[in-house]
Amino acid sequence: MRYNYPIRVSIIGVGHMGGLHARKLSKMEDVSIEGVWDIDESKAKNVADEIGTRVFKSFDDAVGYSQAVILATPTKTHGKLGLQIIERMRHLFIEKPIASNEEEADILVNLAAERDVVLMVGHIENFNPAFVVARKYIKNPLFIEAHRLTPFRGRGTDMSVVEDLMIHDIEILLNILKSDVEYIDSSAASVLSETPDIANVRLRFENGCIANLTASRISLSQKRKMRIFQQDCYIGVDFDARSVEIIRPADENPQGEVVKMGNYTLEILRPEIPDNDPITEELRYFIDAIKDERKIDCESSLSALKITQKILSRL
Repeated sequence: MRYNYPIRVSIIGVGHMGGLHARKLSKMEDVSIEGVWDIDESKAKNVADEIGTRVFKSFDDAVGYSQAVILATPTKTHGKLGLQIIERMRHLFIEKPIASNEEEADILVNLAAERDVVLMVGHIENFNPAFVVARKYIKNPLFIEAHRLTPFRGRGTDMSVVEDLMIHDIEILLNILKSDVEYIDSSAASVLSETPDIANVRLRFENGCIANLTASRISLSQKRKMRIFQQDCYIGVDFDARSVEIIRPADENPQGEVVKMGNYTLEILRPEIPDNDPITEELRYFIDAIKDERKIDCESSLSALKITQKILSRL
């Protein structure tokens, strides 16, 4: 069964990410934004005026008038607020991380299954068009290196850089490797905030793959890149530039540039990347899951949170 009428959505928390979600959803014809709510009423009013909706008087009103809720509040509130939303049988899109600890996350995932509602966690990089294209070439990675660096912006410092930034790459690894982590080595430093601002983590997976991850929110420039090495193939993904570079042995019908390196003939392939907006794509996925009555697997989101907790316990 597929619902053909607009899905009634409320946005709770209209800071940076919540505001983006509100703007993207307001352009979808099969979505009706019932209103927004934020503890900061002036912030809620600004977003509501921009997209032409109302400001709810309370959290309860925001949940009560909707079929689905976008929850983009601070992580420490995800467990408590998410529980109230799911208990009222509302579909829930919750910004990453799913909760502040694995106990709360387990409760949300189990309750969503019990109440038969769609639960989705906002790991946006899964919808980055460069990564979507790159996935077609990823087979059995042996070594992965990722750098996720941003200038200091002052927001999100209530959590560590591991929970705020590195969790993106951890969740991606869990998605592509389908293997458990068996060893963690980590180091981190707090520089401008009370939680770690820079961290380096080395993960060894049960399938033998090694991953070296670096995340920083005190860099002078932004960088979001992942390099994947597998048998006879290198895959470079630039999440910011939305580009993919693949280097592999050239066959008789190469699709890209052919170069000589010593005794080897290699092909450098730079596939075309569609001009898709990741936030729009992930919200589209959420809305379609509701309309198609299709559940979303949150296992990688849950596992990513658990790994970040293990990393932090070792710092």
